[in-house]
Amino acid sequence: MSSSFRLLLIGDSDSQLLACEALCQFPDHLNVDITINAIPRDGTPEPILQRAQALGTLWRYEIGQVLSHPDLHRFDAIGVYLTGSKISDFRLAFALLPINARPLLFCGFNGVVLEKFLEGMSWRLGYDLICLNGPRDEDALQQMLTDSPFEQQPIVLTGLRRSVGPDTTAHFHDDRRRQMVFAEQVVMPCDEQDRADMVRILADLARRSPDWDILIKPRIAPHETTFHQAKTHISRTVLQTIGQPPSNFRLDYRPLPVLLSQSRLMATVSSTAFFDALDYGCRPMVMADFGMNPANGSHVFAGSGVWRHLDAAEDLNALDQDLGLPNPEWLTWMGYGKEWKPEQLIVSLQQLRTKEQKPVQAKSGYVSNANISFKQLRREAERAIQEKNWNKAQSLLKLGRLMRPTHRNLARRLKAVEQTNRLLRRLLLILTYRDVG
Repeated sequence: MSSSFRLLLIGDSDSQLLACEALCQFPDHLNVDITINAIPRDGTPEPILQRAQALGTLWRYEIGQVLSHPDLHRFDAIGVYLTGSKISDFRLAFALLPINARPLLFCGFNGVVLEKFLEGMSWRLGYDLICLNGPRDEDALQQMLTDSPFEQQPIVLTGLRRSVGPDTTAHFHDDRRRQMVFAEQVVMPCDEQDRADMVRILADLARRSPDWDILIKPRIAPHETTFHQAKTHISRTVLQTIGQPPSNFRLDYRPLPVLLSQSRLMATVSSTAFFDALDYGCRPMVMADFGMNPANGSHVFAGSGVWRHLDAAEDLNALDQDLGLPNPEWLTWMGYGKEWKPEQLIVSLQQLRTKEQKPVQAKSGYVSNANISFKQLRREAERAIQEKNWNKAQSLLKLGRLMRPTHRNLARRLKAVEQTNRLLRRLLLILTYRDVG
């Protein structure tokens, strides 16, 4: 048997961990040994952590602890699924490590890119490999990088088939229960009145369709958190908007794959769950009642062919009869199809390992967020100290030590937060305090 390909995936929110999970559909012959590091944060849904653990080994380390882990150099590749500038920060900090044969670094996006593609790519440029969903993203990247220093940035298309569901060439299940799942998003739409209107439209549709059930699948439970924060949880929006809902309209917190595998129809404003529905033989539609609004991400789905105004629908029986499958050309453009599979990531990484990689150097005047801010890192560390989040403070200070190994005050602050005796730690923090701006 060939030696295993050791893969480390790093995620810092439930969305990023779901992206890591979606990648882990590798065939047995590739012999991929998976480790997932879920950065500790309050409110990460426990079922997502359990699913991550089922895929291989689960770590729960802060970034600084990952960078200083003694087994880091043993991985063949590291996938970084962090938010914003942390993606660039990890790459730059990793380059400072004294590792002779370093693992390859890759990154990607957690689902459909609805907005700020240019900004998102600017944090990712310079990685050994960037995962994109499909031709839509590839075309946008090509336009962005033409005649720039990053023109030869390596990429791989891994597609939007995120679930190992039934063969979507089979018929969609008319014998399923008359049930529609609505995949709620925390901030799509964001406006409180729009979210109330969304709930009202769905409740009214349920009243017009007494032989159907409409289930809202909340993005998170009330006690959980995700990257985006909503002022009001969807359960409270339902209560405030309609009070007592119809008997065939309710929230359902079961895993989305369970609901999709049981339902005939699925609706959303702009969720990547649109493509998950196809994986599970459930016909998806896009809620068009808020218009083609980039703020809601709905413009991305304009060519899907399943754009429907739910408020104007006669009932769900009429929608069920009228609704076909999404436009196949649009699906291909987005990256949904058998052409693109996560295993292509491993193949691309193995090919890169045989080549001598020269890091791309950014030049002034080109779009790239390629600088890690030492001062900002110090500020974040001091904030963590104020919050008494000692693991996070250690993580940030260790990262700072990689950048400035001779910085004396940073070394003293790190010694202080590593102190386990509370009184001594408090004294050392007082003695080593400096205003970092």
